[in-house]
Amino acid sequence: MATIAIYYQMKEKQQTEEAIEFINRFIRQLQTEHVIKGVFIDRYAERNEFYELLHSVSSKINILFLEKPVEDEFDKKLLLAVVDDDLDVTYYNIEWTRP
Repeated sequence: MATIAIYYQMKEKQQTEEAIEFINRFIRQLQTEHVIKGVFIDRYAERNEFYELLHSVSSKINILFLEKPVEDEFDKKLLLAVVDDDLDVTYYNIEWTRP
């Protein structure tokens, strides 16, 4: 089983409970074939958990799931610095619509 970490940045007007509900659905899909080592969730326009994720990435993680491609050039460089032959970055899409 591959070990993974998940990163999600909340949408602008998204409530925390809604983000957690979406992440939990995603986790249920992944947990049968993966060992989840960490889930990192940032509020809209924040990057604290992203930086914590990059700091904690180790050889114990095979796949890093990101909700969308990293847009900030500095953050891209940081991400590329931790990605190596043993770590894959995979993007997933969670559709969120405000109720």
